[in-house]
Amino acid sequence: MISFGTKYWFILLVVILVIAAGVVTLLYFRNKANRELSKTQIRILMSLRFFSFFLIAFLLLSPFLRNLKKVVQNPIIITAWDNSSSLTSVGDSLQNAALFASVKEEINDQLGSDFEVIEYTFGETTKREGQQDFTDKESNYSEMISSVMDMHFNQNIGALIVAGDGIYNQGKNPVNLLNELSFPIYSIGFGDTSVVSDSRIQSIRVNRTAFSGNKFPVEIDMQFSKVKGKNLKLSIIQNGAELASQVITPPNDNYFHSQEFILEAGDPGLKHYSVVIEPVENERNTENNKAGFVINVLKNKQKILILSDGSHPDIGAIKNTLEEQKTYEVSVFTEEPYPSNLQEFNLVILNQLPTSGKSAASIIETARKSRLPLLFIVGNKTFLPQLNVLNQGVKIEALAGSGEEAQSSINPAYATFNLSEDFIEILPKFPPLQVPFANYEMEAEFTPLFYQKLKGIETGKPIIATGKLEGRKIAYIFGEGIWRWRLFDYYQNQSHARFNELINQLIQYLALRENEDNFIVEFKPVYTETEDIILNAEVYNDAFERISSEEVNIELKNSNDEDFNFSFDIQGQNYFLNAGHLPMGDYTFSADVTIGTETFTESGNFTIVPVNIENVITRANHTMLYQLAKQSGGELYMPAQTTELISELKTGNKLKASTYFQEMINELLNLRWLFFVLLLLLSMEWFLRKYWGIY
Repeated sequence: MISFGTKYWFILLVVILVIAAGVVTLLYFRNKANRELSKTQIRILMSLRFFSFFLIAFLLLSPFLRNLKKVVQNPIIITAWDNSSSLTSVGDSLQNAALFASVKEEINDQLGSDFEVIEYTFGETTKREGQQDFTDKESNYSEMISSVMDMHFNQNIGALIVAGDGIYNQGKNPVNLLNELSFPIYSIGFGDTSVVSDSRIQSIRVNRTAFSGNKFPVEIDMQFSKVKGKNLKLSIIQNGAELASQVITPPNDNYFHSQEFILEAGDPGLKHYSVVIEPVENERNTENNKAGFVINVLKNKQKILILSDGSHPDIGAIKNTLEEQKTYEVSVFTEEPYPSNLQEFNLVILNQLPTSGKSAASIIETARKSRLPLLFIVGNKTFLPQLNVLNQGVKIEALAGSGEEAQSSINPAYATFNLSEDFIEILPKFPPLQVPFANYEMEAEFTPLFYQKLKGIETGKPIIATGKLEGRKIAYIFGEGIWRWRLFDYYQNQSHARFNELINQLIQYLALRENEDNFIVEFKPVYTETEDIILNAEVYNDAFERISSEEVNIELKNSNDEDFNFSFDIQGQNYFLNAGHLPMGDYTFSADVTIGTETFTESGNFTIVPVNIENVITRANHTMLYQLAKQSGGELYMPAQTTELISELKTGNKLKASTYFQEMINELLNLRWLFFVLLLLLSMEWFLRKYWGIY
């Protein structure tokens, strides 16, 4: 089918015909130079000139040919091989690896002759034809399936063969991705599914930072299998010394237990701890009986300044909580004059300031210049228009009415600091706070810790939020009455532990001053061996404006005196460094930047800890592999049934070639033979004119 790339081609085609006929008529009709030619000769010359002229003009209309091409795509088979260490951690590792290799070789040899076989390995990441060495520390089945779908989008995948033990400890449950698949999965189940005696540490919850002289909580989750009635000792050990212990007696053969310890932070520095469950006789996997954690103990004593327009029970609740800690020094001023020198403090708490009679503008401006963190407690005395004018990251638009009562619900996406399960459980039961009846507008760097819950309905309005403004930490409590939380906690639990946890976490985050100058480096005190070591930096000029025009360098040094030197990359106004994977151990760093003639430095330390997540659960999960196969239209096979799997793929009717039609477009101007036709027409006309004596 011929089409044209020019609009109104039909009209132009008619015009071309008329023009071609006109040109031929002018050249040959009643032309005195042609009197010696016969009518037949004239007609031949007229035809040659007409067709050559018409062909040239026709090609200028950009004609092209459309046709459909039938394309047959043979099915491809994708194989995905689990490379995680759990495959060889139970039993004879050499025998397990040899069995895995033999199955892999058989599938490649038998299917490679009939199909295109594409091979992947997966564990921490999914790799095309990666090395099979069973060293990956994590298993991510969902990432593997997503990668296969992305890499082979719109291709005819006949089947996906997944060989592994079914243990996934990263990503989503892969069964939840089956709705997105258009091909069957055939799984090969490796590993041991038998239930044996096992005690394992599943997770450890601890805050990574504590202050010297304080206490900090540690929560340990454990799972016990087939150790009913046995007395098992759980210990926390540091430098070979036992700090705390607890004997646990599982009442059944499938028992989950969570244990909390309160430990002394001790001297400043990075502190390494080990958690150990005493193994039972004939326990096959003892690697998951132990785990470690690290905290960063800071030495600075924090000075907290509380300013208020009059006394208030909320101030008393916060002050009593902080004074229980040895590292806080609390000063309270309930009337003017307030302290003029704020630089000696780590945090200023403004209770219901500004009011209609006290603007607090000078205090907030001094805090801004000193990079001093602020905590605003908003109450019925707070003058909201003045607070909005001060531009502290939040706008509160008051509506009709004086206020309303709001309970709290946790924001599960909040990641600045952690709160224990005990606190999260009691939070909805706390008495409501008196909050402004208002709309809230927060800048992008602010995140709610709690949301307001009004008459049992969770809203998007914050009740406690934290964030940063020009690199300075700021937090808000949008309501008064938290003193009732402290009383309720004691009424329910005969202690203030849960209320104290919230206040200590919030104050510790705010009062921890990363830096006093124009250079800030943000990092985590603890990284795992599978993580990229990522650090961020912020640089400010003397006007406290964020800049990114200077070079930031950093030197890392580990406990073996190995040096690693890097330069930060610039991303907008931020500095970013991804140092990749580094060897495990303790590290110190020193970073520097030169602004004008002045050099600023920042130092710190962090540790890289091992990951033993693959050793926590070693019992193969063939149930997941069965669901993965059955719900996608495939089957689960054991390694001994590899021949049956190959036969099913070769002789079954599930693998079919796909057929589709592809539209092909060819421009006539690109056809060589048309050039030769045109050349022939013009050459014949020229030759005949010469031959018949017309010049």
